[in-house]
Amino acid sequence: MTQQGPDNASRTVLVARAEASAWITRLHGLDRTPEMEAGFRRWLAERPENAQEFEGLTEVWELLGAGASSRAAPRLGRWERSAEARELQALRAHGASSSRPGPRPRRWHKGLALAACAVLALAAFGVWRLDFEPTYATAVGEQRVVRLDDGTRISLNSDSRLVTAFGATERRVRLVRGEVLFEVARDTGRPFVVDVDGHSVTALGTSFVVRRDDLRVAVTLIEGKVAVASATTRQPSRSQAHAPEILKPGERLILSASAPSRLDNPRLEAVTAWRRGEVLLDDTPLPEAAAEMNRYDATAIVIDSPRAERLIVSGLYHTGDSAGFAHSIARMYGLRVVEHDGRLYVR
Repeated sequence: MTQQGPDNASRTVLVARAEASAWITRLHGLDRTPEMEAGFRRWLAERPENAQEFEGLTEVWELLGAGASSRAAPRLGRWERSAEARELQALRAHGASSSRPGPRPRRWHKGLALAACAVLALAAFGVWRLDFEPTYATAVGEQRVVRLDDGTRISLNSDSRLVTAFGATERRVRLVRGEVLFEVARDTGRPFVVDVDGHSVTALGTSFVVRRDDLRVAVTLIEGKVAVASATTRQPSRSQAHAPEILKPGERLILSASAPSRLDNPRLEAVTAWRRGEVLLDDTPLPEAAAEMNRYDATAIVIDSPRAERLIVSGLYHTGDSAGFAHSIARMYGLRVVEHDGRLYVR
């Protein structure tokens, strides 16, 4: 596990505080839905800081409710009977709070309390709407499936990070790294847009995979329809340089800053094999195969032989089993595997 430094820890608390204030105003709004409540419960369980900050800001919310007009007070004063209170009580009953510091002192720093009051008051009265950006991430070897507030289902592959920013007119997400399968809920009034490395993928009620590697971006359409807008799409004239590329089911668009974009038709079974915990290789150069296996395991494979680099590999392998893959290849081609400093050298 990565150890957080003081700066990262402070930033985590600040992010949790901003998200908590946004959740409070959303949950007390008129457009509260079961999907929103489910999203809140997932957020609450993601980090100990989330429940801690939510509880602290709720105390401020109660104070604001107590001082508000009689017209607003009934709605602001329902905290003790609300689903959020029951959720926090359930977390405590099941020991979810055991990993976080002791109870928050009831006396906040005066400046912090005033700032929190200002944020909540402005949000409550509609002067300023605080829209936070939920982030979803996986570690190396981890996969995760998340259902967003709009019903869209996202599947994150190993070592991926995604930031969402839904608005009134569009649903926008940003893929920071890794690979995600999107199963988009249809909403013709709010297009679903994925931003990745300067490109944008727009979809309506469709299923597609976006993958970002160090040197390229790949968009594979499984079903439906997507439009990929990019300065590097395959357009013949300068005037059409920014026209979007419309993909058909089964097509993959590969985008790179160092080469023209390329359209091909990969085996969809291979593209989505990671969802089954598998890596499907089909006439793949051994260095590329090793790089693919390394995505799922902290024990990296290093191809340490010019002859081995020229080998072609096919087969079905399990994600997270770099050692099994390396020894299998060694037996097949008469190579040897040497383990040193946490790496597997194929020679």
